[in-house]
Amino acid sequence: MKYNVLLIACLFGLALVSFGQKKKKGVKESYPVLSNLTIPGTAFLRPAPDKDAVAMDYKQLKAPLPQFSVINYENKNITEELCQSGGNLVLMMFNPTCEHCEEETRAFMSNIFLFKKSKILLVAASVQTPNLGYFESTLKCSQYPSTITVAIDSAHLIDKIFTYKTLPQINIYEAKSMRLLKTFEGFTPIDSLKKYID
Repeated sequence: MKYNVLLIACLFGLALVSFGQKKKKGVKESYPVLSNLTIPGTAFLRPAPDKDAVAMDYKQLKAPLPQFSVINYENKNITEELCQSGGNLVLMMFNPTCEHCEEETRAFMSNIFLFKKSKILLVAASVQTPNLGYFESTLKCSQYPSTITVAIDSAHLIDKIFTYKTLPQINIYEAKSMRLLKTFEGFTPIDSLKKYID
């Protein structure tokens, strides 16, 4: 019994010494943090966030377009590389049942001849998936597959770039750098967009 108590005391002392040495050397303990992702009923381990890292504000002018992956109505992934066409990218956050968003889309379609290089990417929140069929049957954007892509946000792109003021929100990204040139909120006449369309 005495030997067991002595053994436990020695192990405890070694643990304290080891802990103290790590503190002296400046070794940071990095424990995984439990994070609930979008899949219901699941949890994953991810590294603890770096407290010294500066968060990028993608809503500011000249901010880069964050990496993203959205899903079109055919369930295909669309990434930022597929949106680069040599012209500026017109990215519109919308709600498929929003009248102003429908009106803006009709304005794009009426002036499709202006979009020689620029592409239009319409992105809706994932909760709007059931309404995409209505939007497509009403507006028939698929008749312009090389210019207009309608998609669902599958990677929280909207969380990063939406200002949460009004819909639609149109972000214009410069062709070469894919940096934010201009943000328009609410219905925007094509005349205001013309100088950003290639």
